Amino acid sequence: MTPDQAADYLQVSRRTIYRYIREGTLAASRLGRGYRVSRSNLDLLLLANRARSDVNLREYTREEVERFIKDDQLDEEAERIAQRFLTGAERSNHYMEASRKNPQQ
Repeated sequence: MTPDQAADYLQVSRRTIYRYIREGTLAASRLGRGYRVSRSNLDLLLLANRARSDVNLREYTREEVERFIKDDQLDEEAERIAQRFLTGAERSNHYMEASRKNPQQ
């Protein structure tokens, strides 16, 4: 999302978002002349600055994590669909990189 959208999401000013980015408090990607901030980075910022540090996140056992991974595995059809998306994304990235290197094409 844009810094303006991030500011709305956190209910802070746009200047605060840019200050967080400059200070390294908030991770952002530079795209062209602007920044983009992922929602997960905003959520991490909120978590890092939570009001009650005595409240811990739930910790999972190795067995629970392994069960989550097993339950989330894709069946054959879903795997084929995911591979098509990944292949399309790779082509798109390759095209974008090529057009950056040679903009007149």
